[in-house]
Amino acid sequence: MSPVPTVSLPDRVQYKKHRRPHVVLLAAVSTFLLAACDDGGSADPSPVDEHEGEAPVVEGGVSEVHLDSTALALSGVVVALPESVGAGGLPVTGNITYDQNRVSHIGPKTQGRVVELTVEVGSRVDRGQVLAHLESPEVGATRAELHEAEALLEIAQENYEREGRLEAQGISSRRELLDAEAELRRVQARLASAQERLRVLGADVHDEGGHFDVPSPFDGVVVERHAGRGEVVGPTDQLFTVADLSRLWIELDIYERNLNRVERDQPVTVTTTAWPDRVFPGRIVYIADIVDSQRRTVRARVELENTDGALKPGMFATALIEMADGARVIALPRDAVQTVDEQQIVWVLGEEAGEFIVRPVTLGPELPGGLVEILSGLDADEPVVVVGAFTLKSELAKGDFGGHGH
Repeated sequence: MSPVPTVSLPDRVQYKKHRRPHVVLLAAVSTFLLAACDDGGSADPSPVDEHEGEAPVVEGGVSEVHLDSTALALSGVVVALPESVGAGGLPVTGNITYDQNRVSHIGPKTQGRVVELTVEVGSRVDRGQVLAHLESPEVGATRAELHEAEALLEIAQENYEREGRLEAQGISSRRELLDAEAELRRVQARLASAQERLRVLGADVHDEGGHFDVPSPFDGVVVERHAGRGEVVGPTDQLFTVADLSRLWIELDIYERNLNRVERDQPVTVTTTAWPDRVFPGRIVYIADIVDSQRRTVRARVELENTDGALKPGMFATALIEMADGARVIALPRDAVQTVDEQQIVWVLGEEAGEFIVRPVTLGPELPGGLVEILSGLDADEPVVVVGAFTLKSELAKGDFGGHGH
């Protein structure tokens, strides 16, 4: 089989220069190629491709497909320039999570044994409400010191008052009065020390023995419970997680190329799979100062009101960041993108007639009209296969790629 003639450089450059937005049928392209073959035209040196070297390593090391003129005419493949879509809003994805200022992982401040649990997962609790009762040897010992200090304080106070009366009558010396005052101050300090240690341990000074409670730090919902009755726990253990779910965060991934279009306080509308007919409004409150080196994205945070509890931490969500700059993005039909060796790829025209080259691309979110945004890997003026990409993928899988014909 004779090789398919290549397209001469002037013709190819002219094709890209016109940038015609309408679809170019490959049947017409193949007719042009046959005419070029009859004229005996030869290919001029190929222009430098700025995407050269980006083709992925596919199975067998092959990253292109060649079709002869007949196969080209019968393939149904359609080539067009990528669409330029107005970006009235920037669609991004993210995950709903707790407002980290409204969630607390709660545990005891000292080692103890769980005596009783007073709440279950899902319980709504108020600030200061007891979640569990515990007993601790350390709390018991500190409380004993407190009671001892209270008794000694009573004695020291009486002794000081007696020495004061005797000193006034000239019976006792001034030194004895000062000694009584010093003892009173020591006992008062000892009492204050015991009270402070109980406070630090989270124990009430009015309780008895080693008993102490674990309270909720704010109003919220018990979303996790890891404690069991009779279990011995310590300061490193988390017994409960309490969260205020009336306000949540959604953490968005902003691609680096879109970073200049995003700023704090921009309005955002959020939708979820669970509530497809509802829109949850919010605003960007934080944009990270570093770029994820692997994903090439920047994390942005949006605060959402959730007074009715419809949103749940862990939900996947889609957000539309409102834009006012009239920016446009490159988009292709979703079927124009195929997966080869776990890479998202499209097909661009090669330098030879009937040659289609694999081009790896990075996808953005899906857009209305069955389109998907192309974040990187393709230029706006590059002809690309928009219909028949799966056919070319099937040809690639056959393994008959060395020749120019089928």
